[in-house]
Amino acid sequence: MKRRLLVPALLLTLARLAGADAIVLTNGRVIEADHAWFEGSELRYRKEGALYAVPRPLVLRVDTSGAPGALLDPDVLRSRDSLAAGNAAEALRLARLALFHDPGSVAGLQALGAAQLALADPTRARETAETARGLDPRDPATLELLGDALAGLGDPAAAREQYHAALALRLDPRVQKKLEALATGAASVSSARFRIRYDGGADEPLGLAVLRVLDGAWEEYERRLGFAPELPVTVVLQTATSFRDTTRAPDWAAAWNDGTIRVPVMGLERPSPSLVHVLRHELAHSFVASRTGGNCPTWLHEGLAQWLEGGDPTREDGALAALARSGRLRRLESLELPFMGLSEAEATAAYAQSLSIVAYLVRLRGEEGVRRIIGALGDGLPAAEALPVTYALSYGELQRAWEQDLKKGSVRGAGL
Repeated sequence: MKRRLLVPALLLTLARLAGADAIVLTNGRVIEADHAWFEGSELRYRKEGALYAVPRPLVLRVDTSGAPGALLDPDVLRSRDSLAAGNAAEALRLARLALFHDPGSVAGLQALGAAQLALADPTRARETAETARGLDPRDPATLELLGDALAGLGDPAAAREQYHAALALRLDPRVQKKLEALATGAASVSSARFRIRYDGGADEPLGLAVLRVLDGAWEEYERRLGFAPELPVTVVLQTATSFRDTTRAPDWAAAWNDGTIRVPVMGLERPSPSLVHVLRHELAHSFVASRTGGNCPTWLHEGLAQWLEGGDPTREDGALAALARSGRLRRLESLELPFMGLSEAEATAAYAQSLSIVAYLVRLRGEEGVRRIIGALGDGLPAAEALPVTYALSYGELQRAWEQDLKKGSVRGAGL
């Protein structure tokens, strides 16, 4: 038995010296390859110009001669790319796929945790980071991720500890900035539901007034939707940035998605009507995200946020009716992803369409219908399946019925 174990070890040494990748199978056999990589359910490798494949379950590990990360699962790389492009839901799906193939992948767990953070789920992100830390306690990227999750959960002391540990292993300006931000942005106004922080100088009177607005909105949304976020929501008041309405700006479309509400407030001494609308809008996103995670199409997310903030659902239906008559309304399926890539005119129409169609859904089934579709999405059903289950309408049927309603000019919005 001992001699059998020495042979793979010798082959591994020779493979590394030769600049090759050594594939270690579960039966102890070692395959020396010129280059190896994971692709789907297989590990593929080249040897002497020929291409071979081995089922992934038969591979114990691969010792690569390339640079660190050269053998990363393609799904991990695609997850990172999706997150960088602002598509956190797709990043989450790809990270889960990578972990399905390799549950012990630290890189896969890091990709999953990053996507969970982007989808306003710091609790699961912390659990994921802790799992990755258990596999490799000296990976600075894992420690940074854990720090991010703890910061999102409102535990700056624990977050600082993880950032310090990451910096002790590898100096990283990005982690240093996060550490400095924790020191300057400590919470100074808190409640069981919210943690108010400041980006810039602290403004306690404004913070307390904002807290009162948010507490009132929380109670209203919990009553109307039938649920509430399980964890406190962090709100960053940007006291060094001039106030503006961020709720319908394309470059702000994904801000609600990272678990923290950020609002520019410079120049305000108290919550103005516009600030109240922004706060209500962003809190609505927090509510919906807490129940659905990343499984809510943007048109519904934005429509619900505008509806709950108190927006007039008929404000732009005249323009939408004209678009419907000319056949120029966007298909709902095309509005599932964030609006960040749209022009200002396209984004304006997309936000208007989102509110109008949510108002139509409310007229069809009332607030109970809204609760049901949010619940269906929270249970994991894609929008194309959640609609038939809760409204007995397909995407196409909903689009046609709503457009007909617009053309008839019957949109009223009473009670919304």
